[in-house]
Amino acid sequence: MDALYLFRHSVHQDVEIRYSLRSLAKHAPYIRKVWIFGDRPAFLSDDTTRIEHVPHEYVARVGDFRTPVTNYFLMLYLSSLIPDLDHEYLRFSDDYFLLRPYGIDEARRVRYLQDLSQVKSRGGGLWRDSLWRTYDLLKRLGYTGYNFETHTPSYFRRRWVFEAYCKFRDYVTQDRWYGMLGITAILNHAYRHQRFDLVHLEAEGSRAGFWGKPPADRQTVAAACRGKTFLNFDDEAFGSVLHCCLAEQFPRPCCYERPDESADRAGAVAHVGVPSP
Repeated sequence: MDALYLFRHSVHQDVEIRYSLRSLAKHAPYIRKVWIFGDRPAFLSDDTTRIEHVPHEYVARVGDFRTPVTNYFLMLYLSSLIPDLDHEYLRFSDDYFLLRPYGIDEARRVRYLQDLSQVKSRGGGLWRDSLWRTYDLLKRLGYTGYNFETHTPSYFRRRWVFEAYCKFRDYVTQDRWYGMLGITAILNHAYRHQRFDLVHLEAEGSRAGFWGKPPADRQTVAAACRGKTFLNFDDEAFGSVLHCCLAEQFPRPCCYERPDESADRAGAVAHVGVPSP
C-alpha cells in the first residue's frame, strides 16, 4: 500500500507536511512508498525508493488539462495515473496526522462523515455548494449520498478512481469549486459496485480536530487527542500551540526528509513565533 499527498505549498513554509510525514513514518511503517503530487517541499528526501515528487505537468499531458490543476476530482484522477503508484493507497493531505499505530486492516476501512439524505440544513458557501451539488447529482443517477469528506486519510484503489471518472467525466470541470467533489463522488460510486463495510467517523470517535481558531493551550490539544487516531486542523487553527504539540509528538526527522533539511525542533518552533526551549 502506498500513500499519496495532493500538495501545494502552505503559508507556513510547509511545516505541516513535515510533521504529517513523520506521523506516517512512525505509525504506518508498512507504507511501501509515498508520492507527493503537486508542489515539492524543499526538505524532501532524494531517495525515490521511499518518496517521490510528481508535478502536475507529468500526468496532465494525457489530456487538455490546465496546470497547476486546481479541481480536486481532477487531481485525484490524474494522480491515480502515476505509473508506479500501488493499486491501493491512502490519500493524505498535509493537515492529516496519525496519532497512534495505524494497522493496514484499519487503514483499509472506508469512513464517512454523514448520510446527506438525513441532513436538514444545507448551509452555504463554495464548499457546501459543491458538496450538495455532488449529492444531488449522485441521487439523480441512482447512487447513495454519503459524505466521505472526512478530513482523515482516505482508502482508495486505482480502479475505483478510474471507473468513477469514466462514469462522471461529463460533470468534472477544471474549476476549483464547480463540478463534483472527488472523494465523495468516487467512494459513493465504489460503494455501489463493491458494497464494502462503511465506518461512521463520529461513531468511531477516532478524529480530533481544530477549525476556525487556534486551540487555547497545549492541554486543550492533549485532551482532544487522547485516545484518537487522527488529528486535523485548518489554516485558521494552526499556530504556535499546535506547532509545539506536533514538534513534541514528532521531534525526529524521518526517512522522508533529507538529512541536511532536518530542521530541528528549536528552529521549527521559532518559525511560528514560539521561543525555543
